[in-house]
Amino acid sequence: MALACRVMHGEVHVETRSRFETVDLTRAIEGWLREKGAANGVLTIYIPHTTAAIAVNEAESGLLSDILDLLKELTRPGGGWRHNRIDNNAHAHLGNILVGPSVSVPVRKGRLLLGTWQSVLFIEMDGPRRRRVLLTFVGEVEE
Repeated sequence: MALACRVMHGEVHVETRSRFETVDLTRAIEGWLREKGAANGVLTIYIPHTTAAIAVNEAESGLLSDILDLLKELTRPGGGWRHNRIDNNAHAHLGNILVGPSVSVPVRKGRLLLGTWQSVLFIEMDGPRRRRVLLTFVGEVEE
């Protein structure tokens, strides 16, 4: 098997059903890596949205609810934010600032190099919506 160094771009989509929701993207992203023949390198996962966020953490249902509860507590939806005069989603923009729009994860042998309990989590704060998650892999690819 020959390896070549490449930069590859792609995306996965997320369809959320609620205003606040967490979605585990790990399998979809690893499927994309396999499809592209990615071997070893770094994957950047980026969302081009200002009212959602991306994080790496445990995908246990209680923790997923805790993450949303914490973000609601910190960003106070309907809390009198000035931006709410425009479209009533200031809390989601603030949540994006707190969590962030991207993560980079090492890739080894075509798999995300995550810890035992880690997953790639999409955090929706202004749904329901159809969202894009952009992927950029830099590294070795099977030829």
